[in-house]
Amino acid sequence: MELKKVKFIHNPKSGLVRSPRVIRRAIEAVLEEAPFVYDFSETEYRGHAHELARRAVEEGYDAVVAIGGDGTANEVGSALLYTDTALGIIPVGSGNGLARGLSIPIAIRRAARLLLTGRIRTIDTGTIEERNFFIVTGLGFDALVGKLFDDRSLRGPLPYFYIGVREFLFFRPETFRLEFDGRTVERSALLVTVANTTQWGLGVIISPNARPDDGLLDVCIIRNITLLRALFHLPKLFTGKIDKVREYERYQTTSLRISRNKPGPFHVDGEPVDAGQSVQVGIKAQALKVIVPSRKTRPLTVRAISQARRLQRALLNP
Repeated sequence: MELKKVKFIHNPKSGLVRSPRVIRRAIEAVLEEAPFVYDFSETEYRGHAHELARRAVEEGYDAVVAIGGDGTANEVGSALLYTDTALGIIPVGSGNGLARGLSIPIAIRRAARLLLTGRIRTIDTGTIEERNFFIVTGLGFDALVGKLFDDRSLRGPLPYFYIGVREFLFFRPETFRLEFDGRTVERSALLVTVANTTQWGLGVIISPNARPDDGLLDVCIIRNITLLRALFHLPKLFTGKIDKVREYERYQTTSLRISRNKPGPFHVDGEPVDAGQSVQVGIKAQALKVIVPSRKTRPLTVRAISQARRLQRALLNP
């Protein structure tokens, strides 16, 4: 990987470390002797990252690095599709699902170092109602929780799961009709998630076998499940074993239509979007170049189990 010109785009409203000065100093410490030139821009409004990234492509940048959460990475990545400009990620958001799914370090300095030591990986891009997603899109319970979480100022796993448990008590499963590859699957389900990578974010793995460069989308269904069973199986969402739960189903396809009885939200890489009764989902194969580690890292299973058990205790004993 050879870079000559790099643009950093920072969303100062994303994550816990929001100071541009602190983040910039951390990056500059790593890139002190970098063999390329680079500069920084800050976003001022929703959609600004996309505009800045598109301009960077026109100006011949080799890479555009999104400093923020999954929403910032989505905006930047959407502007780089089918170009020679690679997406870099310095994840400082709440979920960081794309970074985690591609084994990109969460620490700022380690993520910045990938610009010196990483490689280019070309991944697929999912689409839903003309919106791009690189991680997941979903309908049902996760879309509702994501919408409520998006309205809160507190971030992190505990508020997210607190909202989830609270809403679970009143949520009624919807009937979804999935049409793909000449077949129809109809289920009363808690949620339907279409995954390009393995996880939602926060270390929560919804599709353990998903690969972002196989030209296929993983369609994951969790049928109606009781709260106690959901809490009992919670650790499996962190250890990559959710597919062992009997209420879980998974299919693979390149396109599908999802219908339900009434309009409701879906989410795109965690961002909630209002929709009608039916949505069309598809894939753009090999559409985005991303800077990733040269070697794959192994999942931190022990840490994942520990985190899941802490959440179990917190949710069962509020």
